[in-house]
Amino acid sequence: MLKIGGSVGAEDDAALDAVVALNDAGHPMVVVHGGGPLVGEWAERLGMETRFVRGLRVSDAGTRDVALAVLGGLANGRVVAALLARGVPAVGLTGIDGGMLRAEREDPELGFVGRVTLVDSALVEELVDAGRVPIVAPAALDRASGEILNVNGDAAAGAIAASLSARLLVFVTDVPGVRGKDGRVIARLDAEKARVLVDDGTIEGGMLPKVEACLIAAAAGCRAAIVATRGLDAVERLLAGEQVGTVFEAAA
Repeated sequence: MLKIGGSVGAEDDAALDAVVALNDAGHPMVVVHGGGPLVGEWAERLGMETRFVRGLRVSDAGTRDVALAVLGGLANGRVVAALLARGVPAVGLTGIDGGMLRAEREDPELGFVGRVTLVDSALVEELVDAGRVPIVAPAALDRASGEILNVNGDAAAGAIAASLSARLLVFVTDVPGVRGKDGRVIARLDAEKARVLVDDGTIEGGMLPKVEACLIAAAAGCRAAIVATRGLDAVERLLAGEQVGTVFEAAA
């Protein structure tokens, strides 16, 4: 399973290349994409203020609607179209489809932002069994009200990977892994070591939800890793058991 950005171009083109290579090699997979910068761009066009708390976008009803339109529509459509053009049998979805992701409100301060608490992976499993590659945009349904909530793409990927008992979850990013205070990539992390790095501020901002998602997946028995887009063979190497980027394992 892969988590990639939601743009088509520059760094994210390399992430799409990784999806193509894995598909060509016959690996079944599910892809979750983000697209935060694209949401921010459209929010700015519409004169909306963007604010983050603990790496999560604060969402009033209007921001939630823009995020859903951009992630579930524009970003998802672009990624699916780009992959179809490269021969990948991609199918676009959001976490709402089939009731895939159910969530609870994360924090009143964050507004319409949810924390995934339940995953129904039946739809993506059916698609994978049919030889398709599901491309999932992050969104969820409020378990209490049925209202649409924004969910962090990294958190969604971790929850889906855990539900699927995926062999591997890889975050394909613009950095080579989690860096320590000395700037070097940390090869392995477990929950205890990660908490220390969060508490002392070494892990912060957008890396926080990635690390938390990796730990959730690892706790479910999934090998999880954060790698850079430029390492196109990184996923294959991880599948072969090699050390690439920062790896999280239940027994790390």
